[in-house]
Amino acid sequence: MTAKTQERITFIFSLPKMKNVFLVGDFNRWKVGADPMQQVSNGSFRRSKKLFSGRYEYKFYADGIYWQDLDAKAQTINSCGARNSVVTVG
Repeated sequence: MTAKTQERITFIFSLPKMKNVFLVGDFNRWKVGADPMQQVSNGSFRRSKKLFSGRYEYKFYADGIYWQDLDAKAQTINSCGARNSVVTVG
């Protein structure tokens, strides 16, 4: 039996002057508030998560607006016709 391993992924939101930024996605059932991001000295926001191997869709929720990750390696269209960012682990 193979043990499942997790990989630490760091998400970065670089739009300055935001006050409340959260990471939302498949990994937290899109629950705003589950993963608050921390602002760092350069003004960007960061959040690290340990994720199992797989494909995850996500966005940033900043000051009441959903934002895609412009630095993500992949994007996809969600069921509402908007873009989600994609991260693949493993």
